[in-house]
Amino acid sequence: MRLEIEVGGWEHDCCGPELVRFTNVEWTVIPVPDGPFLETHHGLDETEGPEVIDVTGTIVELEAIERDGSRTTIARVPSGRALRGMDEDDAGDVIELYTDRLIDVSDDGFIVTVEVTD
Repeated sequence: MRLEIEVGGWEHDCCGPELVRFTNVEWTVIPVPDGPFLETHHGLDETEGPEVIDVTGTIVELEAIERDGSRTTIARVPSGRALRGMDEDDAGDVIELYTDRLIDVSDDGFIVTVEVTD
């Protein structure tokens, strides 16, 4: 089964790692009605508010949410430090997978598709 999970915003900017295809992840996600799950890594549990689900799987697709709301397949999601210009070894560029075009990302929003086992 594949799950679309939104990653980005302040949580990823704060301390999110670089994300690349075919790596394994263990995430806590928040289900959203009529939308992708939302990744969270700041210690939420169900006693603190929203329902959360643990997801373990392999990243199979990465997309950037562009400023116009469209989704573009990308090579990787840079770490939050790189996106904020705070990584001297990584410019934080978000690059379209097959064209090398630089993407103007809306609020550092990304969709990560994770293949999970039942």
